Amino acid sequence: MSELCGRLELFVDGELAPVEAENFRHHLTRCDACEARMKELLAMELLADDALGAPQREPAPLPARSAWRHKTWLMAVPLALAAGLATLVVVSRTAPAPGAPELWLAHAPTRPLEARVTYPVADQHRPHEVMRSGGAKPPPLALREMARLEEAGDHRGIAMAFLLRGDLAQASAFLDKLPSSPDVDTDRAVLAMQRQDWEAALALLERVTKEHPRHPQALWNRGLALQALGLSLQAAESFDQVAALKEPGWGDEAAQRARQLREAAEAERKDWKGMRKDCQRMVEGGEPLSPAQVDALPGMAQVCLYNALRTGASPERVEALRPLVARLDRKLGTHHLEDALGRAARQDFRVRAPLARDYVRLTRSELKGAELEQFLARLREARQDDILLGALAYLDARKHLEEYRTLALATKDPWFALLAEERQAKAEALRDEPYQALERLQAAESLCGEGSKQAYRCMLLRRELGLVNVRLHRPVEAQAHFVRVLEQARSSQEWGTRRNVLQDLGQLARARNDLVMARAYMEELLSQTPESCADAELALTNLAIAHHRALDFEGARQQLDRAAQCGQQPSMARISLLAELARTPQHRPDDTQQLVEALKSLRAAGTKEPGDEALYRHFEGRFFIEQDRQKGQALLRQTLAEVAKLPESDVSARKARVYSYTSLILDAGRHGEHEQGLALFAEERALPVPSRCVLGVTVDDERTLIVARDAGGRLTGHYDAARKTPLEGVEGLVPSAVVEALRACPSVDVLARPPVQGQAGLLPAELAWSYRVGPPSTSRVAPEAAERRLVVTDVLAPASLRLPALRGWTATPPLAEGLTVLRGTAATPPRVLEAMRDATEVQIHAHGIIDPGVADASVLVLSPTADTGRFALTLGDLRGQRLQGHPVVLLAACYAAHTTAYIHENLGLPLAFIESGARAVLAATQEIPDAEAAAFFEPVLARIRRGEPAALALRNERQDWLQRRGSTWVQQVLLFE
Repeated sequence: MSELCGRLELFVDGELAPVEAENFRHHLTRCDACEARMKELLAMELLADDALGAPQREPAPLPARSAWRHKTWLMAVPLALAAGLATLVVVSRTAPAPGAPELWLAHAPTRPLEARVTYPVADQHRPHEVMRSGGAKPPPLALREMARLEEAGDHRGIAMAFLLRGDLAQASAFLDKLPSSPDVDTDRAVLAMQRQDWEAALALLERVTKEHPRHPQALWNRGLALQALGLSLQAAESFDQVAALKEPGWGDEAAQRARQLREAAEAERKDWKGMRKDCQRMVEGGEPLSPAQVDALPGMAQVCLYNALRTGASPERVEALRPLVARLDRKLGTHHLEDALGRAARQDFRVRAPLARDYVRLTRSELKGAELEQFLARLREARQDDILLGALAYLDARKHLEEYRTLALATKDPWFALLAEERQAKAEALRDEPYQALERLQAAESLCGEGSKQAYRCMLLRRELGLVNVRLHRPVEAQAHFVRVLEQARSSQEWGTRRNVLQDLGQLARARNDLVMARAYMEELLSQTPESCADAELALTNLAIAHHRALDFEGARQQLDRAAQCGQQPSMARISLLAELARTPQHRPDDTQQLVEALKSLRAAGTKEPGDEALYRHFEGRFFIEQDRQKGQALLRQTLAEVAKLPESDVSARKARVYSYTSLILDAGRHGEHEQGLALFAEERALPVPSRCVLGVTVDDERTLIVARDAGGRLTGHYDAARKTPLEGVEGLVPSAVVEALRACPSVDVLARPPVQGQAGLLPAELAWSYRVGPPSTSRVAPEAAERRLVVTDVLAPASLRLPALRGWTATPPLAEGLTVLRGTAATPPRVLEAMRDATEVQIHAHGIIDPGVADASVLVLSPTADTGRFALTLGDLRGQRLQGHPVVLLAACYAAHTTAYIHENLGLPLAFIESGARAVLAATQEIPDAEAAAFFEPVLARIRRGEPAALALRNERQDWLQRRGSTWVQQVLLFE
């Protein structure tokens, strides 16, 4: 017997210290003797309670010892229940019965949770008690009643008892025992809300209300979750739905909540828009803002006052602004507006007045193009630096960047110092230098700590941080910044900024394929200005795309119909969705006329790129192939012929080409023409039609086509159009019958299209296979050619990326002739590119990160150059390069095989190396353990050097590795040829 067993009585009596009690609980789960003895002790306590015959179900509180005893017992209950606490009921002389109402605090005058649970006894309406201090603590759990619930298998009742007392872990443990149902999911959402995980709660509640639109508790909790996220009007709508159910108590409270939310939202909108009008009126020479407006919206007031000082055409007008300037300076604890007023007042108004009047025109968007450039020249000549500073802010951030920065910093005003950093970061992001933008914004944000007087500027700077993180494909970081901005905008009543960041959050949710949050944010945006169709077009189209990506075609149709009601010219995105819906039950006869008229209107308006016309013709073909197959095929073939004449750099042309092949390939699959489908797979890559050991795979929303030829040349295929959820992974995508047909192949060439191409797990690890990207190089390396190996190692990543140092590559003796090693400061992108041109084998040992320029393709982090600090080897660097040695390339970097999520093409480093002339590329889609990289990749390369085909070399070494070591990261290593 363990010495811990002697502490059982102390544990039951609550006399162990917290740490000792926790240790004993772990001991109790493993000690049969203690478990049995504990049952006896607890049974004796139950009998004692019965013998006393106390009228209350719970004993009166005892001094401190009893309080700790109750706490200990509360923590011990789940263990006892798991050990069979229900058996204790047999010693009680009370027959099994439903738990007492006190378990769920049913007799309390107030309810402890703002949320609603579905357990009937716990869902009685009472006022919600807002705890300002500790509040009254709920009575402890009654042992006897908990035992009865356990005997009855009422895990939901037990969970609710824990939940109402704030024990979320135990409540979750008992809810997890239950299968999913509308009520259970609603209660799980309450748990998520108590953890302030509002998005998880909304996802659960959306699932409930989709199945049961009038579920009262789910609708109530949805309102609370939306309110917590700052989506007041959506919350009000949810509470309205509760009020319509007319439940006693709940209906009245729901109606009151909805009314208060709407009144507050309307007041905020009215105040902000009213101040915006008054601001422009003041800038144009009208009455100054009121002191109350300055106090309510100091950020906007500061913007307005700077502009009003610039448009002041006389000393008297400038002086008229002094009271507001002084008030705002006092509020911010600064003197910078007073300084700006003084500088303006000292100007020669004979020179300044006409320029001030033209600045008014600029604020109305009446000065553009050449006239605006002439205005800037006049300002420079007249040395009206403050007006020039304001005028430059109306231009693209990339224009006159250094001039703006010089003028801004000369003011010595923190407002303009932050604004200069924000504008420079915007310019860097627009120049595809988002890492520099990120570093700049993070440094500027460090000045925005608690107590900063620049709350408005800091709020906008953080929004820019979110946008840069979106470009860097860092959705978690972007969301954190956007949510913080939304909270700041709510607390400061900045309605305009709220609208902007709602749009940001909605688009981010759409990009993450999160339909629930995309709808929440976009619908809130639409609710804020229901009268504005101009604002509705973008939001509704985004919503339609979100529904379509979630394969909710009916929802996509509803959003398109809402957008059409505005009567605006359809965007290209709306037209593409009409074409997508042509194959679904949501297609309508009048869609043909709508599509034809919309395309005619777009063509008449002119195009931005030559490829736009090809994209329009593709939409026609994609639409008509579902209604008139021959006409649709002809339009798609015409599209391909047009694209062939356009430069590869034309993004619209590339999209039109890939989308047209998608339509033709899946049309062949739908009609059972697998031979034609395989021919189209090969045609797209300029390959001869393979005669054996080939697999073609394409996925487009709900449709999948798989065609294969086995080792004997026999053709097999599979077409499916019944997918209900978006593709998340490719394991199991290829039917087992097709896999078995390919097992006799020495290796399999996989012709996979976006979004399948570049994903790991398409075929089993025991098969040798590779992604065939294109035709073999026309120039081959002669077998007797000298080997020229390049190894890039010991890279010095920029400190700002916070990447750990990697193990250096160590040559295995004897050193090969023709070996070039670039280490440390020598391993810069230009040096590596130069050394790769003649190499026959390239190894790059470095970190891989997400490439900002091409969504979620990856880049290799090399050592920064001394002059510009350039450190990333990107897709753009590889385009146009000619790797004359046609090397085998090893990218021993995390995520090096990671490819873009775009549906029209897969952009990634392996594909770029192949296009530049590499004959094979090895790369991983996930993280590579630093300690194991060389041990796996060196034998693979050694096999290839000995002449073993690359697919077989990878398969054989992987199988050996899995048997020897077992670490499964090697299954994420892919081969591109």
